[in-house]
Amino acid sequence: MATDGRRTDPFTTFLMVACVVLAGLVVALTMQNRSLKERIAHAGGPAPDQFKAGDVVSPFVVVDDGGVAHTIRFGDGERKTILFVFSSQCPACKQTLPVWKDMFKTPAADGVRVVGIQTDRLDANPAQPGEVTAAFPFPVYGYKRPEKDPLQKVPFIPAAIVVDPSGVVTNAWFGVPESGQKDGLKKALAG
Repeated sequence: MATDGRRTDPFTTFLMVACVVLAGLVVALTMQNRSLKERIAHAGGPAPDQFKAGDVVSPFVVVDDGGVAHTIRFGDGERKTILFVFSSQCPACKQTLPVWKDMFKTPAADGVRVVGIQTDRLDANPAQPGEVTAAFPFPVYGYKRPEKDPLQKVPFIPAAIVVDPSGVVTNAWFGVPESGQKDGLKKALAG
């Protein structure tokens, strides 16, 4: 009740109490947000090691649809290689595969070797290639990471890695390609 004899409206009292409670919640959420940001900053750790210009790609073994092993080698001195590394199941790969397929409406230049590496290919029946890989105009192989993995610098997929004729990486892109990355990849495919 008011001191001058008038009654206080119960709705006004409710609003004042609600405002005090909401102000307390805002303060509590602000403190919690700050704490979570600090935890995220400390949990981040170092960025994963990934292929970058100047790295060397060692030869590695892949498996074709018939289960036959092939070694992808570099150093033929004449061709650069573009490695497309992906999985048929990852959401980012599913988003990227149509972009890559669209790039091959124009075939790769003669001096460019393109190799697809599907990381989950060996988990399926290798005698029946999936429709994911059937649409590509280049060979797609299965790959199981060996103990000493030459592709260990592919921290996540999809990945497109351009390797010069001597096995040195000239460019690498990871994740869903953005417009600048698409342009760089088209240029690499053109020779």
